[in-house]
Amino acid sequence: MKKLIRNIIAPTTALLLLASGSAFAQYDEGGSSAAPANSSGTTGSKSFTSYLDVMYSLQNSDDDVRGTTTTQGGGGGLGGILGAGGNNTDPVRDPVLDKGQGFAILAGFRRKGWYGFEFGGSYAKDEDVQKQSLLFNTLIYPFENNFYIKLASGVTRYVEYPLAQSVDSFEDSDDDFITINYGAGIGYVFPFEVADTPLGIRAEVVYHVADRFLERENDFEEDINAPGNLKEIQFNVGIRFPLR
Repeated sequence: MKKLIRNIIAPTTALLLLASGSAFAQYDEGGSSAAPANSSGTTGSKSFTSYLDVMYSLQNSDDDVRGTTTTQGGGGGLGGILGAGGNNTDPVRDPVLDKGQGFAILAGFRRKGWYGFEFGGSYAKDEDVQKQSLLFNTLIYPFENNFYIKLASGVTRYVEYPLAQSVDSFEDSDDDFITINYGAGIGYVFPFEVADTPLGIRAEVVYHVADRFLERENDFEEDINAPGNLKEIQFNVGIRFPLR
């Protein structure tokens, strides 16, 4: 997490704040462009009260230890291989997910001022694992311009996650599970125009956590060699289309 803050969040925040500062000279508090003194009749990009975003997502799994798992020695699964008796407490890492790619479609609205909401869906694939998500995000605009803090939430279905129940597992074994997601990040929307139509380029970085909460409360499947929390850093970029 310290590496995330030092290498990604801090420089990205500085860059976006610099961009937001320069935007104050061109955009008013609502995000619409301020008319120049010698206007030729054209207007700049207007603030989006409602919008549709189409985004590309690059997802890097976090390799940090994500807790421990306790297994009975001599039993089935990976714990049975590690010891002949007693309990084994081992760090859990994600042996499958590494770098995923996907896309998201989000519909949202922004109140004039400092907050907004959006919802939608996304699809990504990492190795052979598919991630199908429903998303709900809260966006906070602390400077009432196009810089925002993102509070992410949602649910994801992981499809075809490999089983690891024993050395005799079938090569094509797989299973699915559902996670409850949460996370936070920062981003910025760079407005531009095409044929007098206001558009925007949205870029953000998000630290994302997927929690296998439902399995933990019901039937945590020991044959899925996945940690209880799946963490990743997401880099998202896309185009914003105003709806009105």
